[in-house]
Amino acid sequence: MHAVASGLISRIKTFWPMLVGIVCARTALIVACYGSYSATDEGLFTDGAMLITCAAFLVLLLVFSRTRALLPDRVVQILFAASVAVAAGCSVALATLDATSHAPASLTFGLSVLSTTALSLCMFYWLRSLRHTDEVTAALFVFAAFAVSVLLVYALSFTPALVQNILGAILIVMQLALMGPSSTHEDQLASRPHRRARTFFTFARSSMQDARFLTACTVGMGCLGFVDGFLRGYPDGLPIPFTPGTRFAYAVGAVIVCVLLMVLTVRRRERVMTVGIFIAMELLASFALVLFGAFPFHWEIGAVAVNILNIVICAYCFYVIIAFVNFGDRDPYFYALAGWVVCFGTRSVARMLLLGVYPLTGNDIFINSLLGALILISTQVVLVQFLLAEHREWSTETDRREAEMDRREALADEQLRQAQADIASSEEALAQAEEALQNATRNAAEHEAAEVAAAVAAVQKAAFEAVSAAQAERCIKCTDGCSPALRSSSAPSVPGTEEALLGHPLNRQRMSQNETISGNAPRAKSPAITSPSSMAAPDSPSSGIDLSATMRQRVQAMGEQFLLSDREVDVLTLYALGYTQKKVAEELSITPATAHTHIKRIYSKCGMHSRQDILEYLSAYAS
Repeated sequence: MHAVASGLISRIKTFWPMLVGIVCARTALIVACYGSYSATDEGLFTDGAMLITCAAFLVLLLVFSRTRALLPDRVVQILFAASVAVAAGCSVALATLDATSHAPASLTFGLSVLSTTALSLCMFYWLRSLRHTDEVTAALFVFAAFAVSVLLVYALSFTPALVQNILGAILIVMQLALMGPSSTHEDQLASRPHRRARTFFTFARSSMQDARFLTACTVGMGCLGFVDGFLRGYPDGLPIPFTPGTRFAYAVGAVIVCVLLMVLTVRRRERVMTVGIFIAMELLASFALVLFGAFPFHWEIGAVAVNILNIVICAYCFYVIIAFVNFGDRDPYFYALAGWVVCFGTRSVARMLLLGVYPLTGNDIFINSLLGALILISTQVVLVQFLLAEHREWSTETDRREAEMDRREALADEQLRQAQADIASSEEALAQAEEALQNATRNAAEHEAAEVAAAVAAVQKAAFEAVSAAQAERCIKCTDGCSPALRSSSAPSVPGTEEALLGHPLNRQRMSQNETISGNAPRAKSPAITSPSSMAAPDSPSSGIDLSATMRQRVQAMGEQFLLSDREVDVLTLYALGYTQKKVAEELSITPATAHTHIKRIYSKCGMHSRQDILEYLSAYAS
């Protein structure tokens, strides 16, 4: 209940200027033309005046039906101000005529027509200001307006007619002061769609261009308006005066019905403003007929239900006008004119027709039968149309959902196919990646094996060079007269080394010299190297190269003098003996390039430039 109250208060704070404005206009109309509901109405001066007004509105409606132009706001404001001025003047004039005992009836009727037309245009203005509002706000607006207006009319019914007319004129002028606040609050009427209820806005939103729906609504409202007109003058068309009790019952009953409909609307009940309200109007009309039949001499009892029915019909007419204003493509005044003609025009026609027909027939049974048939037709036509509209919307929604489901299924299938294609592509890419990995692993293994093989070859080569160098160095540093027997007795035998040393050319030469010395010839000292020519040909028999300790000491002394390395001393020894660079490389198991490098370093360290310089130096060193 707290939520309902907060919803009512929050919306009333938004549309209060429009609410006060339309309450002022309707209250002034009831006071000026309807006699403050001291009776159901005044006949010719009420429904007759409304009939003339609706006839003029019908002409304007036919003219406006040919155009879809919208009235500018400036024109609407001028029209509203003019309507207020005319209505205020008519109210003062009617108050003056009421004070006159012999007022012309034609003048009173004319003023009633002008007042009804002007105040109707004022109400059009306030309904127009409810544009772009939601269905809940619109329902609260119209039912609150009628509830407040009923209470004001009931309070004014206890005052004299002159006071009522003066107060009516004041209420009319008050509308001008509400123009500014209404313009400010109009921007706050943001549309909030009804989430659950099936309101008239729901059908107007989707069926505005449906001729069958519009025709059904027009027929339903027209039939109810016709029934209302008959019942307001039941059974002979004359006004039905209220007693104090029935006037109070009418006021309380109207307020209760309006409040109940507001509460149901705020609580978002299903179909409150479509099927529910038409059933309520049908029940009120049927109840009024029952009361008229049950109390044939107290028509005011049935008139209570009739006037409550009139309040609900008028409020619902305002609600429908706001719905058409929201979703139609014409000027709001166009829909207001149409609502007035359908609702109040048919009511006025029925009332005037009853005044002319009943004196001729006087048949109450016929009247009751006609009213019952109209009630049935109005309700059934509208209810059936609402049900059909709901069915169409349900079918449309079902089709939309099925189409949406089909679209989603197609999208899901497409996504599934795409996923399968992606999986296949991923598997293919994975297979390619595995194959590339295998190839890379194989290439890496082959490359690593090649590097290992190269490293092994390099180690083997280095080992071979080291063994060869060791053999050459031992051969070079050995003493004169060494022999295989002496070497075997003086030093332990190294497997494989003896054979390598025996095969060395220098050792073979030494062995031949030792063999010569150990023969029968007398032992003699080896001649020293006296000239370069004596060392020029080591491989010839006449070379006679002496590798005695003295010669070795000369080479060692030269190496120590010029800071030669052991390897350079070995190269210098062989080079001084006349070996070529290639032969030196072969004997020492090094590359020719390495032998060449050693020779260049020897030249550089000794400051010499040729083999001859080396031989001359050694000869000079011997001398």
